[in-house]
Amino acid sequence: MSSLHVLSAQCIIPSLAAALGEPQTVVLVVIQKRQPWQSYIETAFNIQRRMADWDFAQATTWAALLGVHERWVVNYNYQSHWAHRQRADGKRSPANVLGWVSGLAHAPEELHRVFYRTRFGRRLDRAGYVRFRHWRLYAERGLSGEHAAVWLYGEHLTLEFADEPLAPYAVKYVPDGTHLAEVTQPRLYETPHHSPQHFLWEHADAAWLKMVRVPAYVPRRRRAVAGVQGRLFPDEDGQS
Repeated sequence: MSSLHVLSAQCIIPSLAAALGEPQTVVLVVIQKRQPWQSYIETAFNIQRRMADWDFAQATTWAALLGVHERWVVNYNYQSHWAHRQRADGKRSPANVLGWVSGLAHAPEELHRVFYRTRFGRRLDRAGYVRFRHWRLYAERGLSGEHAAVWLYGEHLTLEFADEPLAPYAVKYVPDGTHLAEVTQPRLYETPHHSPQHFLWEHADAAWLKMVRVPAYVPRRRRAVAGVQGRLFPDEDGQS
């Protein structure tokens, strides 16, 4: 891994790396001038640009984009690489060279502790909205009643179901840095979860309210105990 790659990873998610107990040591390796091949990440970017960018541009749905990316990952890992052509062990692909390497697994409890500030669980209502911090945000009415995830990172909010994004939004905060002042730029992804029930009338996309600000919850008042109605007539034994 090049120094550029290490620095980028540590700058982007230092708090998550620290929470998971990952080492924070950064080793600076100087790349010689006009020798970009010495940086593995630069090589990876160029390979991706040549192998996948055209296919990425042809994808029109999220499912198609996932398929293109998965195919690219397989091709990249299992095809022979020019850099391995002179290996004495005959290994020519990254899968052969690094197939024995496995990542560090973390328990679900540990991951929840790390991500609890950025991931929230919500249930979709009948219209396909979730309620989050005094806003109703549309996700997908075909999933009404299902549990969805709300990912909030900085000024980006994404609604997700079963690890599949449904709709991203842009958000702005009030001065307390927690509650949302504005929710804008909604974008609905094409998913296989469409409701079989069509809308009763056609509506323009601009006129469709995908985010609605709602008032805060008001605590319910306890009902006063009503007076007990006495008997109107005495019992057969003469008692009232």
